[in-house]
Amino acid sequence: MFRKFNNLKTRFSDTTFQTIQEAINYIKDDSRPEVKEIQKLRTLQKGMHEFDSIKTRLPIILWNFSTDGKRKIKNAIQSTDYIYYDIDNSLDFEFNKNYFTAYWKSVSGTGYGCLVKVSGVDKNNFKEAFIDIAGQLNIPFDYKASDIVRANIISYDPDVYYNPDAHIFDCTCYSNTDTDDIEENHHSITKNTLINSYVWNGEKSPIRYDNLQEKISEKERVYDANGVCDLRNDKLYYSSVVIPRVIKEGKRNYILSNIAIKIIALNPELQDSRLIGFISKVNNSCCTVPMHDDEIQSICTTVLNKRNEWIPFNNEKRRFLFDPKKEFQKGEKQKLAITYLNKDRGEQKKQLISFSFSDLLSECRVFKIKDILEEAKVSPTTINKYLPIILMEEYGSEIGSVQQFFNAKKQIQKLLSTPQ
Repeated sequence: MFRKFNNLKTRFSDTTFQTIQEAINYIKDDSRPEVKEIQKLRTLQKGMHEFDSIKTRLPIILWNFSTDGKRKIKNAIQSTDYIYYDIDNSLDFEFNKNYFTAYWKSVSGTGYGCLVKVSGVDKNNFKEAFIDIAGQLNIPFDYKASDIVRANIISYDPDVYYNPDAHIFDCTCYSNTDTDDIEENHHSITKNTLINSYVWNGEKSPIRYDNLQEKISEKERVYDANGVCDLRNDKLYYSSVVIPRVIKEGKRNYILSNIAIKIIALNPELQDSRLIGFISKVNNSCCTVPMHDDEIQSICTTVLNKRNEWIPFNNEKRRFLFDPKKEFQKGEKQKLAITYLNKDRGEQKKQLISFSFSDLLSECRVFKIKDILEEAKVSPTTINKYLPIILMEEYGSEIGSVQQFFNAKKQIQKLLSTPQ
C-alpha cells in the first residue's frame, strides 16, 4: 500500500494506491488534472519561483513505507517492499531492466525516478539496504533521500517502464544480528551432500556457491591476538546461493528462478546443461511437489537467455573474519563473536548513560538516578554497573560540583564504593 497526499503541504491523507500497478497506471494517466502543470514545469528552469510554486501544488507519494496517514517516521507501519531512488540530471543512466521494477522520467523531465523490489526491510535496516543496493546498481544517490517516509512528487510519464517480475533484493542480511554470519551458524543446503555429490555430466569442476573469498581478499583486514578481525560497522557483504531445505508448491517457480540467477551470476561461464542439471537436482531434492522437466527447462532457458545481464548481488554479510592461519576449535568462533558483541553492547550502553548524564547535567537542575533511568532507557542494574565508572573517568575530582545537581550524595558514595 502506497500513501498518496494532495501536495507537499498536506500532512494527513486517507488516500492510497493498494498495488504497485495502480501507482504505475497513475503515472501513465494523461487525464490527471495536474499533467498540464507538470508539462509546464518542464519548460521552466529549476530555482525559478514559478517552478517551485508548481512543485508545491503537485500530488506526492510515500514509496518506501506505508503509514497510518501521517508523514512522520513514528507513523511508519511497514515497508512497501520497494525502495525508491531519484536519479537527478541524468537521462543517460543505463538501467539493467532485470533489477528495476519500474522507472520513469522525473517531474522536471531531467532525470528518473525508479523502484527496486525488496524483502526483509524494516525501520532499522532501511538506510543500510538503501545505500548498499544503490552501490550494487551504480545508482547515484543523495544520502538525504534515504528516508523511510520521504515524500516524492508523482511524476507523469506515458512511457513508464514496468517489470513485475524484476529481481527481489533479499535485505535480511542488513540486520543487527551479527552472530548470524559465523560460518558454523550458516545453514545453506548448498553444503548438503544431496546437492554437492551430484556429478555434473561427468565434469568435476566445482560450481561456485558464493564470492566470499573474493570479497575477503579485497578487504583490508588486521587480526588481533585472538585471530579475529572485527569489521564492526564496515561489514563485508557478499553474494551467496542459499537453498531452502523445503520449497513449497506455491513458491517453486520464484525460488528456483532466483537460485538459477544467482548460480549464473556467480558462474558466468557455466554450461547450459550444468545449470539445468543443478536446478533439476534442487527441484527433486527440495520441492515438496517437484516441477515437471519441461517447467525446469523453461525456467533455465529464461535465465540463460539473459546470461550476460545477471551480476552477483549481496544477500549475506560478515562482521567477523578469522585468521586462516589459526586453528579454531569447534564452536570457538561463535563464542569469540558473542564475546566481542557483548563488549560492544556494553560500551554502547555505557556511552548512552554518559550522554544522558551529561544532558541532565547541562540543564543545571537537580536530578536523581530515576531521571537517568528515564533518559537512558536502561535497567537499574546497567546504571549501577556503568555510572560509577563514568563518574570516576569523566568527572573525577569534580564530583563535588556534580553533586549540587545530581542530588544523590549517598547514592554516589555507595556507587563509588561498590566493587565492580
